[in-house]
Amino acid sequence: MTLPIHIPAVVERWDCHGCGLCCRAVIVPLSDEDVARLRSQHWDQHPDYRRVRIMVRQGLWKPRYRLALNKQNECVFLTPERRCRIHELYGEAEKPLLCRMFPFQLVPLEKFAHVTLRRHCPSAAADQGHTLKEQLPTLRELARKQPPVGAPTAPPALIPQRRGSWNEFLGVAERLERMMLDQRFPLVRRLAHGLKFCDLLETCRLHRLSSERLHDLLEMLENSALDEAGALFRQRRPPGLAGSLLFRQTVLEYVRLHPKYIIRQSWRERWRLIVLAAAFARGRGRLPAIHPCFPPNTFEALDEPLGSLPADVLRPLEAYFEAAAASKQYAVLSRRQWSLVESFRALALSYAVAMWMLRLSSGPRPPETADVAGVVGAIDRGQSYAALAGRRHRSRTASLARLGELPRLVAWYAR
Repeated sequence: MTLPIHIPAVVERWDCHGCGLCCRAVIVPLSDEDVARLRSQHWDQHPDYRRVRIMVRQGLWKPRYRLALNKQNECVFLTPERRCRIHELYGEAEKPLLCRMFPFQLVPLEKFAHVTLRRHCPSAAADQGHTLKEQLPTLRELARKQPPVGAPTAPPALIPQRRGSWNEFLGVAERLERMMLDQRFPLVRRLAHGLKFCDLLETCRLHRLSSERLHDLLEMLENSALDEAGALFRQRRPPGLAGSLLFRQTVLEYVRLHPKYIIRQSWRERWRLIVLAAAFARGRGRLPAIHPCFPPNTFEALDEPLGSLPADVLRPLEAYFEAAAASKQYAVLSRRQWSLVESFRALALSYAVAMWMLRLSSGPRPPETADVAGVVGAIDRGQSYAALAGRRHRSRTASLARLGELPRLVAWYAR
């Protein structure tokens, strides 16, 4: 059964502005219908594709295919003008379905699916275009052409070793959503509230509570989180040695996901990553050259306060976290084996990463909206990046929570 599609309680906007970023360093799996459509277009007869592989076979037994990439790690159909060759010659309807769906993203819950946007699309990160509500008929038509979106068999666990019902999961997730959308507080304070709420929830014996008592408990924990998180901002302290090391390991994973960073599969690139890993482990002195788009910097400068930034400059970052909380995508999609509190902690950690990367991308000048949109693209890609959804990152996030470093990192890099 296909789930009905709903729009979360936030306004998201998008129109394609033809930047071609979604065609770079992206794996696009193809359905059987996509493969048949591409073969019917006879690209082997096109003068530009006569010895060019347009699809790559994956798997040994049942053949599966993805779009091929060129030497620049871009889709083979991306033209020098940053246009899709399929779209140019045959129209949008002839493109692979995943390409047509992007940046729309469906988040299946028990009785319906939320629709939200992947914000590593710059237009989505900047909220440029028509609202999702205006585009809902088109989205529903596209959704009908893909495999049915069914409800997950079970909701994510609430805390490690404690899986509740869908009602319990949504009850806790909606508390976190309410805190994340609370406009009385700046974004960093809302994240601190959510982290404190998760810490308090993890200490409770949830298996002994009825639904009514759980509701009362969540109300009490939410109020306590709002009260207790204030102490974190009266005297902000830097993270400790262990917390700083774990944080820099996380940052190094995210930096390679920045929209301007194109990963090259080569021995030279691998050696450069080894050098970077050693420098990030040390965490002192001059930062090695990461990419030409990032100005020279030092680790010490990247810990300095940014100062007060205009609300419109930071708006893409705030909109990303609000949409993530409202759609529940941070808890439901890529980190299915994680509990809700673990997923929220990873989400909050990505805020500290984003603020560090904002210092990196802007260098000595004040950050601009384009810088913020770039780091939003990086942390959005991190949601579906295997290294940031796997066991190692889960252990890293758990260690930071156990050491009490997560709220300190969030508060420290928001300075």
